Formats: sequence, structure tokens, C-alpha cells
Amino acid sequence: MSTEETPQETPQKSRYDPAVLSENEVYWKDQYGWLLEAGYRLRSRYSPDWKPSWEGKKKVEPLDCEDAQKSWFGGVNHAIRLETNRFVVLKRIDKSKHPREIDITNSLAQEPLASEPRNHSVHPIEILDHPTDKNIAIMVLPLLRNYDDPPFRTVGEAIDFIAQFFEGVNFLHENLVTHGDISLNNILMDAEGQFPSGFHPSNPAMKSDYSGSASAKFTRTEKPPIYYLIDFGLARRFEPGEEPGFSDEVGTDLTVPEYLDSTQPVNPFFVDVYCVGNMIKYEFLDGDPQRSSRRGYHGFEFLRPLIEDMVKHNSAERPTMAEVVARFDAEVKKLSVSTLRSRCLRKTVEEDKDPLPLVVATTIRFWYERAMYTIRRLPPVPTR
Repeated sequence: MSTEETPQETPQKSRYDPAVLSENEVYWKDQYGWLLEAGYRLRSRYSPDWKPSWEGKKKVEPLDCEDAQKSWFGGVNHAIRLETNRFVVLKRIDKSKHPREIDITNSLAQEPLASEPRNHSVHPIEILDHPTDKNIAIMVLPLLRNYDDPPFRTVGEAIDFIAQFFEGVNFLHENLVTHGDISLNNILMDAEGQFPSGFHPSNPAMKSDYSGSASAKFTRTEKPPIYYLIDFGLARRFEPGEEPGFSDEVGTDLTVPEYLDSTQPVNPFFVDVYCVGNMIKYEFLDGDPQRSSRRGYHGFEFLRPLIEDMVKHNSAERPTMAEVVARFDAEVKKLSVSTLRSRCLRKTVEEDKDPLPLVVATTIRFWYERAMYTIRRLPPVPTR
């Protein structure tokens, strides 16, 4: 089937119609052949001869079918790596728009940096050059999961996330690399320990073969995860003593004060500090006004003095990431084991509160887990 023959979105057909490939999806369909030869099989939806599996089946709901799951991000798709029979991420990189991304990502994945435990930069599996477009490369990456899915069960689990987050950005800065686009979408979790059988990349709530729901088999305390920074499209590497200079590159967080005055040089190291602090402020302290489901968590007010310093309007007054790590570690040492073992609860409003029977059930389950952690001598802050 040619690209022209593939059903595409029209004003008459909803973009949500699972039988219709979007323009971005058609692009991936056209890459099916050479990616398969390279060892990566795109989902059946992108096969040149794909026909919806639910057609002609009256009792089958399309959205219950694996091949009905759309890929909503044009630059990213998923495939089975034939060597391992596991899902991986395929990221399309336009080298003319992001000329530094491949080089910086690869350099952070090479020794001696690759085996450094403080290195939380995602390691690419492979870089595939496009066979006909010299400006395009496909970066093959491990399949990761949102950093807070499943939710943190204990304060200690959340502390481990924040510690790795701070540690990873500090490691970049120690090696004179800035990320440039730190946001909640660019820090992900390797959830293989929690989901040993995997999960579906388009719908992580489902098993990888879409045969049923995927649920975590272990908690973070039982199988401590590693969190990774991704997307180095705006990253920069500096030489010792090099001045940052001017830059018109702007990341996801548009509240960065330096972005408001384009006539002044921007220090990307302090931009990273601001973005890290602002994300923690929104996610753990105050909540995000743009996302009603993200209201922050109880029990993290001890971080406020540090976070307020990280997001100061004057970038010169912000701490370095090395100072952030030191101050954070000092504050965590003050927390009792009881506090670290306590439940990590999101702040809620009255209408969002769970019904009483569910609250009772989850509370009983939590205290059982807590007792078992103590009996098994699992540390209150997950340790790998």
C-alpha cells in the first residue's frame, strides 16, 4: 500500500478515529521496511499491508485492540527490537535542527562516564542513519515510564527520585554539559524492576501484548528504579573557562526569568538550576496551576528554603547544582526513619477524596507493606 493509499486524516474523519493514520503515523509507515532490516519491527499498525484487526467483528471494540493505539508524538514511535523481543523507543532526530543532540547523548553514554553511578543520562541502544535523508537519524532508546507512575508509596521513595534527579543534573554540570530543557516530561523511570513482563508503550496501563492490564509486581522500595534524563536536543557542552554567551534557544519552562530579556547573556547552568527547582516546586510543594491533578504532596515543606533559592529571579543568587545536592543531603539526614517510611500522599480537594472504604483498604495495605519492609530490613530510602 502506498502512502497515497493509506487512510489519512481529513476534516470529515476525526483525528481520534483509530482506523485512520495521522500524517505523522504515515511517516513511520514509510520507514517500516528499512527499520525491519535494521532489526526493529514497528507495531503492526505501521506495516505497509495493515488492516484494522477489528474490522468486520461486531463485538470487538476498536480501542480494546493493540493496533488501534495511535502514536501521538510525530518524532517518537516504538518498535520491537528483534534481538531481545522487547519494545524500544525510536526517536527521529533532525540533525539540521538539533545538531548537538546525538553527539552529546552518545558522549554521556561512553566510558568512563557511562558506568558512573551518578550519570542519569539515558544511554542510547543504537543510532540508525536514515538510508535516504542525511539530515535524519533514528535514536534507539530503552522504553521508560513516567517518573511517578505508579505513584510513590512512601516519602522515602520520593526522596530517592529527587536525589537521583539532583544528582543527574549535577553530574552533567560537573562535566560541563547543560541540559537546556528540564521538565517533568524529560525525567523518566526505568520500571523494569516493577514491571518485569513489560508494558505497552502507547498505553502503559496494559501488558505489552495488550492481553490485559499491566500492574506493578513490586514497589520501588522492593525494586529500586533508576531515573533518567532524556531529550538532549537543547543540551550544550562547554570548554573549561568558556563563557556561555547569548542564546535564543528556549526550553519547555517559559517562566525562566532570563528568557524575558533577550539582550542579556544567559548562563544555561543557572537556567537548569531554575528549571529543576521549579519542577520540584510545582510537583511536590505548591502543585501545578495548569494541571488540577497535580497539587503537590504532603510532607515536603522541608525543601522549600532550598527550592526558593533555586528559583530566585536573579540567576547569580541561585545555588550551583553541587550546592543543591549538598543542601538536599543535609536536609534528608534530619528526617527520621518513621517520616521516610510514611505514606507519600498527594494534596487533594474535597471532591477528589477517595470514598471511605477505599481509604480504609489502602491504609491497611500500606501498614502491612510498611511492616514487611521493616521485617525484611529494606532501607526507607530505596538503595540499589
